[in-house]
Amino acid sequence: MKIKTDLLKGFIGLILLAGIMLFAKTETASAQQAGLTPENYDGFETADWQNFRPRYVGSLTDFIRPRFTVTDDEPITGNYSLRWDGGEREHQWLMLSNAFYKGRPFTVSVSFRADSDSDNWSAGLYLLETYERFSGLQVHSSGGGVQLDQSEWNRPEDEAFGIISGTVYTFSLELDEYGNFSGSVKDAESGDVLMQKRGKTAISPAAIGIYVHTDEGSSDRLYFDDVRVDASDYKVTSGEWSRAPQPHYVVLPRLPDVTQEEGNWVGGHSVMKTDDGRYLMWYRIRDNQVRGKGYGFATSDDGVNWHKYENNPVFLPHNRYASNEKISVLKIDGIYRGWYTVEYEGVWITKHITSEDGIHWENDEPVIDDMMCKDADVVYVDGEYFLYCIGSSNTAISVHTSEDGLNWEMQETYEMGTHRHLAAYYVQSDESFGLYPTAGARGVSYASSHDGIHFEPFVQTWSPPAVGLDDWVEAGITYLSFLRNKHGHISDESTLPVYYQARNTYANNIPGWLYHGGERVVLAGKFNGIYLGIPTTAMPDGTYEYDAFPFETEKADGFDVMAAYPTKLTVGEWNPDGQRVSDGTIETAAVTMVQWRLKNLEQGADFILSVDGEEIARERAGYNGLLFRTILSGEGEKSFAIERVSE
Repeated sequence: MKIKTDLLKGFIGLILLAGIMLFAKTETASAQQAGLTPENYDGFETADWQNFRPRYVGSLTDFIRPRFTVTDDEPITGNYSLRWDGGEREHQWLMLSNAFYKGRPFTVSVSFRADSDSDNWSAGLYLLETYERFSGLQVHSSGGGVQLDQSEWNRPEDEAFGIISGTVYTFSLELDEYGNFSGSVKDAESGDVLMQKRGKTAISPAAIGIYVHTDEGSSDRLYFDDVRVDASDYKVTSGEWSRAPQPHYVVLPRLPDVTQEEGNWVGGHSVMKTDDGRYLMWYRIRDNQVRGKGYGFATSDDGVNWHKYENNPVFLPHNRYASNEKISVLKIDGIYRGWYTVEYEGVWITKHITSEDGIHWENDEPVIDDMMCKDADVVYVDGEYFLYCIGSSNTAISVHTSEDGLNWEMQETYEMGTHRHLAAYYVQSDESFGLYPTAGARGVSYASSHDGIHFEPFVQTWSPPAVGLDDWVEAGITYLSFLRNKHGHISDESTLPVYYQARNTYANNIPGWLYHGGERVVLAGKFNGIYLGIPTTAMPDGTYEYDAFPFETEKADGFDVMAAYPTKLTVGEWNPDGQRVSDGTIETAAVTMVQWRLKNLEQGADFILSVDGEEIARERAGYNGLLFRTILSGEGEKSFAIERVSE
């Protein structure tokens, strides 16, 4: 994965080097690695840094900045390490990530070095279920220990050994499927074990955390490098919201904590896939002093590796406005049209702009300024515009319609009880609308509608994680932007890739408006069905488990497999109109019944299913397709083919 150096301007020389592409294109699915550790990783030189953020766990209540730096000053390995510098104040922090896959059994390790001769520090490695429930190890200058199922950041001293200044050590934590936990500290050069303690843990870890504590007046320097997670084979469960795996969990990383002319990537982004397969993104810019600094533009060839336009911001609202917020962009009749929010004299209003290229904007005018309408998301269907925004009560959703995108009429209001941002799309397959209120205490909700105005009851569909980059229950997963076409449409709801802004808590002693530790754009999605080239296990409960994150991978639409015992298959071809309809491989560990349901076939035509070249089933397609019922033995991988019977 290549990341443009302009993304890293001012980032203390940090260069994110190439990692392995882990996404599920047909030609790369076989390259998946257990645990999803990049092949060419070098500690904090790949995606590791952008997938971590600081979390204060000390007792101070006033604002305090973390003192982590990615530096080329005497790195442990490679060109860069993560360094902690002690300071005048007492500090107690985690560097936290929920980007790594943690399928059991798994091991997480990190290299560590202390450049210090004092006893004013401690460091460690943790697995966290919540901030109140965790297990891990801690060391200090003269020893350390393992903590199991703890709720306080105490300093274990039940084993004595010496940490020598300048020596590199390896911290490792292991957890198996039975809850057996092990923590160890080794001399990285000799391999000698200084400490290894085992125990039983009941935690279900959601994140890993690098721990540091330095006393007041400390001049200690603590270095970390080579973060590595070795886990069981990677799986994504169908029908569940899943974040993309490391190293592509964060597609747009946080920029440095300094005032920048360019500013950070921030939520309020609008993502579009063009007719020719390009990916476009418009997003709100802010830095550490100004809430809104206009709008930036980025492009991508694959939806994963994004490149900023070199002359951002592409549009800057008039300076009479105190802030600018979310933007929603469509392309209608060859013209880009944008709806964005500004604050004027304490009121949030919606304005409209146009552009021929998505970069140079003009015709700036207010379109909803007689009532509060904040953070609009717009969809265009059959000559009519549908706009969804935060309404006048600040906790309500307002639905507006328009024939020209300029003159709007409010049609409906839904009181949600909490302040929520919105994302919407139109589903082409069943001519319905999907609406997602986000950033409330109840996570992400969803409701559907057949007219775009009157929605079914809202139900919770996705909850913020307890620990991670996006762990703020009030606003952790926010500013959803579904991958839509130029009119705000998607094909169907079985494949839902989404970008969102990951945010951590305002009350975290690193407030979001001051320290943008949580403002990163994350890729996630929810998937159903079978995708070409992706090894997929059909489970007895009717769900699938994918061996890769199926982002932008062609789907075998109308092809499903149900099995009485977990059965793995890889579909290489799907052509309902062809002579050879499908082929691939299938494998089950035991004798089991497998049901093959195929739709979108020619009614009245006959089809045969062959396994290892032998015909085992023949059926005629009806109105609802056809169903093959077969018994397969557990004798290893077999090839299959489904073909039309020639007349």
